[in-house]
Amino acid sequence: MLIEFKVQNYTSFNTQQTLSLMASSSTKENFNEDNTFPINKFGVTSLLKTSAIFGANASGKTNFIKSINKLRNIVLRSQITAETNILDTIIPYLLKNDPFDIPCEFEAVFFHDGNLYRYGISIIENIISEEWLYWTKTARETMLFHRTGQKVEINHRSFSEAKDFIKKKDNEYFLEKTRECVPFLSVLSQFNGEKSKTVVDWFKRLSIVSGISDNQVKKFTIHLFDSDPIFKEWALSILSALQIQDISVVEVDALPPSVESNVAIESDADLKDVFSILNKFINKNRNKLKEKNIEIIKSKNDDSEKYKMPVSFESEGTRKLIYLLGPLYNAIKKGQILIIDEFDNKFHSLLSKYILDLYQKNNNSNSQLIITCHDTNLLTNELFRRDQIWFVEKNSIHESELYSLLEYKEHYTRKDGSYSKDYLSGKYGAIPLLKSINQLSMA
Repeated sequence: MLIEFKVQNYTSFNTQQTLSLMASSSTKENFNEDNTFPINKFGVTSLLKTSAIFGANASGKTNFIKSINKLRNIVLRSQITAETNILDTIIPYLLKNDPFDIPCEFEAVFFHDGNLYRYGISIIENIISEEWLYWTKTARETMLFHRTGQKVEINHRSFSEAKDFIKKKDNEYFLEKTRECVPFLSVLSQFNGEKSKTVVDWFKRLSIVSGISDNQVKKFTIHLFDSDPIFKEWALSILSALQIQDISVVEVDALPPSVESNVAIESDADLKDVFSILNKFINKNRNKLKEKNIEIIKSKNDDSEKYKMPVSFESEGTRKLIYLLGPLYNAIKKGQILIIDEFDNKFHSLLSKYILDLYQKNNNSNSQLIITCHDTNLLTNELFRRDQIWFVEKNSIHESELYSLLEYKEHYTRKDGSYSKDYLSGKYGAIPLLKSINQLSMA
């Protein structure tokens, strides 16, 4: 479970920004207990099941999600090939004279396998300047390793898995078998370091998807419909509200249809030959290359006759709901963390509320959900506690800043249970700064 994530000097974020999933201990926030997990360990009373990040377009919501995904990819993909440096893809905050006046930095604090871990990494000009891993097993946080450049401090008692990957010189230890652009954590996990593998396993349990379009999500959900009857039963219980009685998985051509020559190109002999060769290839491989898709099964009012239709006949919102059910089910079943950017895109407000309420009330597996969204109808204390609501806004020098609704002490509660009125009036910031219509007159 994620406790806290920090980012600094990455894309539109300059100064360090922190997202916390620790539930507020204030008695004024002590409601909607379905939205929290009791922990009572390591000084953490309870954690939130869900956090929602609101903000104007281009405020930095997606960049914050990208920062979480960037740390995940650095840990999991940094050793794909010796020639690749994944740190080359890191973009610092560029609207300043020196983009690396402070390091690009990411840090995650989380529970996994009964212990609390804090892992972070600092990067300057595509090189790891600092990397650290701490853990809490009983009451006090203890260093496992702390790297500065290629020099490293090791907890020899608690982190013996590192002993074969360091070399002592003049009473100091230096990394071996680890490039300056590769996390020490990733190297150790590849050689079955116990604690390193545990931390890497937590990053593998992070799923980050786009709520606009994500082909991998589609494939994953179709696979679940085809292979997991329990998932299918669960999904259909939700989709029945949309008059969907069943879903069947079918195979379709992964190749395009045959290319037909037309009058406009018949005079071009060379082009005609190209199309002929292409058609031969398509027809030869048509039975070899198939992909799976789904069909929707509905019935008439009297249920006497059922009929199928391609999923493409459904609205974009319905298709999105169908495909998101796979990751939601998987996260709840396996206790994973699911992050959805643009969650509410193409969803009616009531559908968004239904999905979030369904997740929070049925999630008993330590799964967590983090979303970005725009729909102000979701800003209600029937759905979210104030500690679950976050905003992203760009300040006067175009830096993205992340802050919680908890920071607004004067707005503990509203009689109507909604925070959207205050949000739209600008009391919390994080709204579009649009010019007056009068200023845009074309006269």
